[in-house]
Amino acid sequence: FKSYALYPHMNLYDNMAFGLKIAKVDKDEIHRLVHQAAKILHIEHLLDRKPKALSGGQRQRVAIGRAIVRKPEVFLFDEPLSNLDAALRVRMRYEFAKLHEDLKTTMIYVTHDQVEAMTLADRIVVLAAGRIEQVGSPLDLYEHPDNLFVAGFIGSPKMNFLAATVVSASAGDAVVRLESGVQHRCTVAAESAPAGDKVTLGVRPEHFETAAAGQADNAIATTVTFVESLGSTTHAYCEYPGAAETLVVELDGATRLRNGAALTLAIPAARAYLFDADGKAFRRHVVEVQQEAA
Repeated sequence: FKSYALYPHMNLYDNMAFGLKIAKVDKDEIHRLVHQAAKILHIEHLLDRKPKALSGGQRQRVAIGRAIVRKPEVFLFDEPLSNLDAALRVRMRYEFAKLHEDLKTTMIYVTHDQVEAMTLADRIVVLAAGRIEQVGSPLDLYEHPDNLFVAGFIGSPKMNFLAATVVSASAGDAVVRLESGVQHRCTVAAESAPAGDKVTLGVRPEHFETAAAGQADNAIATTVTFVESLGSTTHAYCEYPGAAETLVVELDGATRLRNGAALTLAIPAARAYLFDADGKAFRRHVVEVQQEAA
């Protein structure tokens, strides 16, 4: 649960054992199961404490332990990290991943945080207003989103969207014109898109590159309006005609920019995403890069 629903008058041992006592499980078996779960969750030293003496992360582990002792076939976690601070959420993501590896039990994990979904899931079901938009592995959803909703949800910072018009299209690629007049080539299967169709070009912040001198096509000239320096990366917020929102560009952390600076960016054809007027994605031709073992 979002609220861990622990009995405040019981210590941790009794909280974890309560369901087993109600089920009339043998006392020795209860002792074994509670201590086994506590060992997995690293809370053995806390079993005599009451919930009010614990941190949020420790209370969460007790709630999980209460479920573990019953040996369920499926766990359902409903936004379990939403009440925790940022640092503890990162730590608990690791704990959930390790717990799944240790227990070998199916876990259904509900979250609004796409970072949690990407880092924890074997398969993700993306829902919007009760409707399943796409099902797949984290990498499938990142590389091949079915539509604008999934494309905008998966990835942090979110994907940039630019209004465009089809110039030409084939089974191998498409050339589109942005509102600024610049043309872009995208390596997508767009044979169903006739010239003149309205489309949306999608570019992830991390896929922008520095444009070569004199490059015209697949390049955009922008003006920086705000800069976030995050240490390892720098996020530049830029204005550009036809952008659904302010463009977000992810650059190397060593990059030094000021508000008002001019920035010319390249969009590699193989990195571009393209969506039709209904928001459905054209299939991308992604070249798999295999790294040889050293």
